[in-house]
Amino acid sequence: MDNADDDDDLKLAKASLGLLNSLERDVPKLLYKSSPIDSRIKRVHKRVKRRDLDHVVNLIEPFQGDPQLLDARLKTILPPIVDAFLEHLTSSDQRPAAEHVDLQLAVCSLLYTLCKVRGYKIIVGFLNNEPRYLDPVLEALEHYRPEEDNNQTTWHVPYILLLWLGHLLLAPFDLSSISATPSQISASEPEQNLPPLVLRVLRVGMNYLNSPTKAQDAASAMLVRLTIRPDVLSLGLADRWVAEHLPKLAQNASSMHDIYATLGSLRLMVGVASASELSHLVPNIYRTCAAAFDERDSSAVSSNAVAKKLIVKIFRDIAILALRSVATSGPLLRFLQSTDVLEDVIDYLLRSLGDKDTPVRFAAAKAISLIVLELEPEMAHDVIQAVLDTFEEDMPRDVGKIDFSTTNALKWHGLTLALSHTLFKRSASVGQLPDILNALIAALQYQQRTATGSTLGTNVRDAANFGIWSLARRYVTAELLPVPVEALHFVQRSKRASDQTSIIQYLGIQLILSACLDPAGNIRRGSSAALQELVGRHPDQIHQGISLVQIVDYLAVSLRSRAMIDVANRAATLSPRYWRALLDGMLGWRGLGSVDVSSREAAAISIAKLIGPAETQTTVLQLVGQKLSACSSRDVEALHGLSLVTAETAERALQRGDEHIQSLMTALPRLFLQVSKLQEAMQDFSPRTLRSNLSATIARYATALYKSMMHSLSHATGDTLLNDLDTIVDKLLSRHEDTILATVPDLVRAMLALKRARSLPLACIGAQTLCKRIASDGATSTMHSAGRAIALGALASFFETSGIHSDKALNAATTLASLLHAMNVESRVIGVKSLQLMIEGAPGDASMSSEMAGVIFRGVQHGLNDYTIDERGDVGSLVRLQCISCASAIFGSKAFSEHTVLLDNLKAEVYRLSLEKLDRIRLSAAQCRAQHFGLGVRPTDVASISSRSYFEAAIIPTSTSHPAQAILAGLVSCAGVGSEPVLQASREVFVTYLFSLSTADLEAQISTYTTILRSTLDDLTRSHPALELLAFLLDMQVSQRLTHSQTFKWRNLLSLVQKSHHKSNDIPKILAAVHVYVGLAHVPSIRGEVLKKLISMLRTNPYPRVRIAVAEALWTITKDEEMMNVDWAKPAKENAGIIERLGKYVPV
Repeated sequence: MDNADDDDDLKLAKASLGLLNSLERDVPKLLYKSSPIDSRIKRVHKRVKRRDLDHVVNLIEPFQGDPQLLDARLKTILPPIVDAFLEHLTSSDQRPAAEHVDLQLAVCSLLYTLCKVRGYKIIVGFLNNEPRYLDPVLEALEHYRPEEDNNQTTWHVPYILLLWLGHLLLAPFDLSSISATPSQISASEPEQNLPPLVLRVLRVGMNYLNSPTKAQDAASAMLVRLTIRPDVLSLGLADRWVAEHLPKLAQNASSMHDIYATLGSLRLMVGVASASELSHLVPNIYRTCAAAFDERDSSAVSSNAVAKKLIVKIFRDIAILALRSVATSGPLLRFLQSTDVLEDVIDYLLRSLGDKDTPVRFAAAKAISLIVLELEPEMAHDVIQAVLDTFEEDMPRDVGKIDFSTTNALKWHGLTLALSHTLFKRSASVGQLPDILNALIAALQYQQRTATGSTLGTNVRDAANFGIWSLARRYVTAELLPVPVEALHFVQRSKRASDQTSIIQYLGIQLILSACLDPAGNIRRGSSAALQELVGRHPDQIHQGISLVQIVDYLAVSLRSRAMIDVANRAATLSPRYWRALLDGMLGWRGLGSVDVSSREAAAISIAKLIGPAETQTTVLQLVGQKLSACSSRDVEALHGLSLVTAETAERALQRGDEHIQSLMTALPRLFLQVSKLQEAMQDFSPRTLRSNLSATIARYATALYKSMMHSLSHATGDTLLNDLDTIVDKLLSRHEDTILATVPDLVRAMLALKRARSLPLACIGAQTLCKRIASDGATSTMHSAGRAIALGALASFFETSGIHSDKALNAATTLASLLHAMNVESRVIGVKSLQLMIEGAPGDASMSSEMAGVIFRGVQHGLNDYTIDERGDVGSLVRLQCISCASAIFGSKAFSEHTVLLDNLKAEVYRLSLEKLDRIRLSAAQCRAQHFGLGVRPTDVASISSRSYFEAAIIPTSTSHPAQAILAGLVSCAGVGSEPVLQASREVFVTYLFSLSTADLEAQISTYTTILRSTLDDLTRSHPALELLAFLLDMQVSQRLTHSQTFKWRNLLSLVQKSHHKSNDIPKILAAVHVYVGLAHVPSIRGEVLKKLISMLRTNPYPRVRIAVAEALWTITKDEEMMNVDWAKPAKENAGIIERLGKYVPV
């Protein structure tokens, strides 16, 4: 619902000052180097570091969202860039290194980024326009070779230089008087009479006119500026261009090889057609371009969006030139009088408003507004009326009902844009305002759902915002007030529309709805801006206007959830009109009818918060009930929204006073009538139903009904309706979706309370029924009855008055604990969740029986040691994670306080898991440990439980109750084969701790570790890490402190290592054992046995990789030089001789 970019405006506003300061500071550093003698003397860099350039560009890019923020600093940012480039033009050119950028490219990249963000017309105004720089800039363009630079942004250089050259062509004297480098290229016959500087500029411009980049735009603009100069106009360049380029526009699409060349020609014709000095060329240009709009035309320009946009511009300029030349004589006037050019252009533009390409629609809408501005009032009225008539043809026919399903979204966008631009230019007459307002308000609510489920109309609503903003800005209050609200025929008005005293007030309400409820963030912000303009330009016309603008703020509405809940509710408190309008809006397509689940949920919360007195609750429930009655059972999204707001309203009513509860009781019969419809919608649990979250909402709806019936004195609710509810609950309990399972505890508890109060059979929530179904479904390989398991856990303490001491509670615990032995992991997770619900539901003053506590503890302990691995990976971690949460609930419950032995065992498991290699398990266990036993550090994220300080707190004992064996078992995981940072930190802390121990304490630790190693012999996942950690300890010479101990049994340790890899095919584990043997070989009492084992492995092991590792280990121990030149990867029988000789190192 809330896009990541929706709050970017607020972030930019907060960060803009820092960005601008950084930009002001870093630009000079990027371009200049200070003199070591005098810091005031600066020399320009010949090249800059690419990363420094990227850094500065990244400081500019964020301002695209609000480019005006740059304006105050442009006068300090741009001059150093311009001066650096001009200084660079006079320096020698050197090729930069690969990691550097030439200063010319760096400056042009900066200027292009500023042009992109702020607009090239603004930036060009800061470029130096002294004529003495015309030749250096032109020469830089002539010598620039983009193929010499592999950078993808090389076109930035010609683009900026062409813009600069066009700016320099504004020189107020003849170009022939400017001294310049003569052209080295021979001129063709038509060009021989051109001044040298004009010829060079012409060559450069024509060279880039076919470019597929924005350099083409700059080149065409520069060429037109060149040809309309008084000293160049008489040379007839434009006449020659028209004769040369017009035939290209008529080429057939199949015979055209380069569309960019055609677009370049077309851009040049746009410039020529807009120049009044070249009006004699307009007729030929018009005839050629008009052919492109012929439906039978097959030229390339008729099917290209950019070409059509350029042709629209040509038509616009021709029409404006023709209108302005009516009072003068000449070829253009004769052309206008002999043809219907004006009528044809307007017809072309009206047709273009529905074009499939957005740029064409934008250009046509703007063109119409500019032409209307030049027309006589009567004809301007006719053109606007033609736009309105086209709107009328596509308007919904049902008065007062909004239905855009049969309309053309593209045409609506173009027409709305056209009206908005005419309002912005104040071209529309006051008499046409009612029809225009009718169209704009309808467009502000435009949305069309496609067959695939996507929506259209965001661009239409955006254009409507622009239109209303323009209307508020360009027309005074006295012109708007005469427009009657009743003139708005095609909008959905509230029942109190007649109470709205003015059209301005009505416009304000529509903008409030759009700003608070629209799905698109830019529409909400646009409506907020339009509302601010409306209030500011028309004071005292909108109720509580100033307060309204402060609430419906541009930045406040950026996030939809905030706009729908917080902003809408604050705005509703200002006036009953706003309250009713927002309520109607929430019930419509922008609220409960939204496409996404999160928006419907926000709308439901907002509606429930809108309810004040009990009378408003009655109104809401009546409206929702009517819509539910009219809703089809197949429209699952609408059903979801309506049932959700009903449940939300009922839940809040039950938490309020008696008046709200009485209002709910009044609406209860109507709500019960919808149960059968909801039951029908849940027949098959289709993907669409599950995706819409309808099932979970129906569970909340049923919960609200059960709770409401508890407050009803009458038992008149029919058995059929209650049976329908029971059927719904039974279906819900068979599901496993998380959204449904989250609602099950409240649902079944409310159901149980009602059935108890009315002495009804428990049906699907009976203890025996639930246990039987769970036991049978738990034996299957797929998960079933997840909801039933959750229900059993939620109800276990409520089946009997004796609570957790009842036989039913014990049977429930046994059944749920058995799920931890289920075949699939998901069932085990559900079993643990259910046990946790049972624990959390136990009364705080009750003591758990030993039998039940044993059942629960055994189940949780089994889950904490679940290391199931399948094709998905360590799926057992899901069970361990849930069991840690369950263990935390046990530690926090007083019911288990008497079972200290069981609690100590569970505590040891949590300590062990707080040192596991898997980050999320370690984090969860560390948080549990910190909450209940104290840890000394605050585990908040993965980084906090991977540091040296954490392992110091987790490993080093702080009390006598410290479970040392559990800590060592956990270290086997994280210090054995954990990730590198965890491995290093845990090993460093552990070794430091062991070195600090006395010999006796160290022997106790190593003996405990021997016990752990013995327990891992049958566990393939733990024996390898245990060997790796033991090898590390031997490498660190920790265990060797016990070499002369009389009590430590080294042979037992050696025997365990041998057993760990006996007949094993796990090569990494065998290599770890070999590593251990290297350390054990330094213990005199077992050195011979270790060597004997290694020589045996060298002789018998079938894996070359293992034999090589064993040989290296033997060489490390014996330093026998004969082993150096032997290929130990060969079969053992080929090295039998050297192997036999190694036997001499084994003591007899």
